[in-house]
Amino acid sequence: MSDEDNDLEKWRKEKGIPDEETQRMFSPELRMLHLLEKLSERVDKNAEDSRGTAEETQRNMNFIIEQQAQFAADMQHMREVQAQADEKWERRWGRTEEGIRALLAIAGIHDQEIKELAKVQAEAQARTDRQMAETDERLNALVNVVERIISERRNGGAAGETKQ
Repeated sequence: MSDEDNDLEKWRKEKGIPDEETQRMFSPELRMLHLLEKLSERVDKNAEDSRGTAEETQRNMNFIIEQQAQFAADMQHMREVQAQADEKWERRWGRTEEGIRALLAIAGIHDQEIKELAKVQAEAQARTDRQMAETDERLNALVNVVERIISERRNGGAAGETKQ
């Protein structure tokens, strides 16, 4: 006897189905009835398993939803922190930019002052060069006079004294 036959026999006794003769008479029907009951038991078990699976699926979905909500909150927090950092950076950059502009203005002023000093120095150098040229001319004239006087004294300066 197979397991299925043993199972069928056990089921027949549980259901109070009479002897083997009756069983033989209704054997295909009994087998069908037995299979239908087994199928019904399986359907009930699967339904219970499905309810358990559905509950587990619902728990998983709730977990995912909670995680998504936490992620969204974290992202919002990160956006706020980033906005604060951007604002702080822009303030610092603004101050740095102002400082650079001030330094450029100062450099421009110094450049202008240096150009003016160079111009004044060039003018002063030109005056000095003119004065040096004039001094050279006067000195040369003086040297010429002195040389002439010395030359005249050597060449007859003594004679020149008696003439006077």
